[in-house]
Amino acid sequence: MITTRIFWLFCFCMCLSQWLPAQRFQAGALVGLNLSQIDGDRLLGYNQVGLNVGGRVNAVLNDRWQLGLEMAYTQQGARRAKNDDPASIYDNIRLNFVETPVMLHFKEWKFHLSGGVSYARLINYKVIDVFGVNISDQQTYNPDIFSAVVGLVYYFQDNMGVEGRWFRSLNNMQGRAGAGQFIGRSISIRYVYLF
Repeated sequence: MITTRIFWLFCFCMCLSQWLPAQRFQAGALVGLNLSQIDGDRLLGYNQVGLNVGGRVNAVLNDRWQLGLEMAYTQQGARRAKNDDPASIYDNIRLNFVETPVMLHFKEWKFHLSGGVSYARLINYKVIDVFGVNISDQQTYNPDIFSAVVGLVYYFQDNMGVEGRWFRSLNNMQGRAGAGQFIGRSISIRYVYLF
């Protein structure tokens, strides 16, 4: 229900940005990849690669500051690497989210430094154990994840840039009491196109 409301708010803002003067609102598209890991699963490294695709609307506050709302489909999780702890029961964790970051952007020359918070709603997930068995039915994950986000965009043209972002979940990704603490971390590399 919350995700549906956020989706319609985002669509409204995207449409509104086309009708209002360009100096007040700015819309854009985002496409890229996440490199992610989960603290608490005994797997190390940002080995899980996933999609990060969506759009954004920025309210231009002045020459240097913008307030942005985004909506994106993101994939996070963890993947076993060669030298990971053999005691971990996991080989692959794939979590699929609809995510809505709210960001404050500071503009300096061709760079935009940004920070904010994000709400992500879990759509579905798939978990494979160390023996290659799908154990998704035995796992429970929190459907609502809140994260802290920082990022930097370099605009190589006025409307095109490359963005790097770092996410860290603020609440436990595990959905069962006593199941342990899972904290998600992601590094995103995305192409930004402004309309």
